[in-house]
Amino acid sequence: MKLIVFSDSHRRNGSDMLAIIDEEQPDAVLHLGDVSADVDDIRAVYPALTVYDVRGNNEYGWGAQDAPEQLVVRAGQVRLFLTHGHLYGVRRNTKALAAAARKNKCQVALYGHTHEAEISRNGSLLIANPGSISMPYVAAPPSYLRLVIEGTEIQPEIVYLDKRR
Repeated sequence: MKLIVFSDSHRRNGSDMLAIIDEEQPDAVLHLGDVSADVDDIRAVYPALTVYDVRGNNEYGWGAQDAPEQLVVRAGQVRLFLTHGHLYGVRRNTKALAAAARKNKCQVALYGHTHEAEISRNGSLLIANPGSISMPYVAAPPSYLRLVIEGTEIQPEIVYLDKRR
């Protein structure tokens, strides 16, 4: 199973997200917040594609509050904890995020908010941030996360836009 994870699109690079979906042909797309209108666009273009999203800290306007602040998703035998991250203090560290993921019996914790791509482990818990698909805060190009899940095996990979074209 292949999952593509976006975060912090902020109504920019929408065409890149659609191109990535076309190229990757994922089983599902996960959007970790900021902003919901981008998720609406993905759903409009790909109505048969499974899309999960959570609300970020910059969600305003009609329908923006419909997305949950956190979500647990099952991908095969793996449980994923999705959140934007601002409610868990991820700019400081991922301790509270890891605790919430464990409390929900998840093997993966996914977050955004920092606009910095990262993959790490906290014991058996995989923690990953796809970075920002539109506005990275560090000297790195926009990025997303590719997760390939087979059984209980999880292969995470950060993909930078300038390296995929």
